Amino acid sequence: IALVNELAIIFNKLKIDTLDILRTAGTKWNFLNFKPGLVGGHCIGVDPYYLTYKAEQLGYYPQVILAGRRINDHMGEWIVQQLILKMARKKLPIGETEVLILGFTFKDNCPDIRNTKVIDLISTLNNYGMRPVIVDPLADAQEVKDTYGLDIHNRINGKKKYLAAIVAVAHNEFKNIETNEWENMIELEGVIIDIKGIVPRTINALRI
Repeated sequence: IALVNELAIIFNKLKIDTLDILRTAGTKWNFLNFKPGLVGGHCIGVDPYYLTYKAEQLGYYPQVILAGRRINDHMGEWIVQQLILKMARKKLPIGETEVLILGFTFKDNCPDIRNTKVIDLISTLNNYGMRPVIVDPLADAQEVKDTYGLDIHNRINGKKKYLAAIVAVAHNEFKNIETNEWENMIELEGVIIDIKGIVPRTINALRI
């Protein structure tokens, strides 16, 4: 996943769509379909550090594992930077702007919020003076409040439009959003960062 995240950063600079490249590569029979994005949870996000800690105790510095973690751990910050660059090019306001965050759990169609990397998106947005509005139909609002001190909503406010949005988790509820609903959700000149590749291509979201 770290390798694909690094490729996504490179492809972004080349103005190439990473998901298009992966779909094309998937025509090869033995292709392993890893996708870029936020890497939370315990198995990949935490457990490698137990191994690297023990390795360093034994006098060996594990380079590949730690390099992979460094890339994955900085993806949230990089994604927000892409959002801000896009907004700046459109001369949209940054500070105090509400940013719709779709998804808070650490993986799709799962209520588990432990070690979610969506928190990195939110922390970085806060650092830029932006105001995240978090929507997750599966996460328990009280658990999120108790664990992270954040307020979340279980449903999208259908009467409100946003200048910016980040699709962080591909819950089925978000996959089922129709094109006209996306159009009603985001201002005409607004910016969507689609980490999961679920927004219709006609919306022109920036895919990671």
